[in-house]
Amino acid sequence: MYSKGVTNKRMIDHLAVLTYPVRRCSSACGRIFHQSRFLCHASGKLRRFYLVHFRKGYVREQLLTREGDCRQCGTCCNLLFTCPMLTKEGGCLTYGICRPQVCKIFPIDQRDIQEVKICGKTCGFQFKD
Repeated sequence: MYSKGVTNKRMIDHLAVLTYPVRRCSSACGRIFHQSRFLCHASGKLRRFYLVHFRKGYVREQLLTREGDCRQCGTCCNLLFTCPMLTKEGGCLTYGICRPQVCKIFPIDQRDIQEVKICGKTCGFQFKD
């Protein structure tokens, strides 16, 4: 029979052959995902919803490292779809009244800043390293 080292090598070789199509597909999906603004913004919305409701500690930590001010440009209100509370002038009808929690704490982290950059805008916030 084979020694233990040889059988492990054969197993690894078999796994490499079996996983090649999966790795190739995931690589292609990754490229498509990064090139699609829709998928980027949709995943961003889902990520922020999850963080705000289920990872409150992470959000608190991130907000402590955030610097700057909101420019009230409305870019974050147009990610994926336009917020129904956004006026034609680009202002928010509920800005000082009863904004949803996700709106109040945007951006949560550097990924949100990158998402705004995809739209060709600049966020007034930044994060310390």
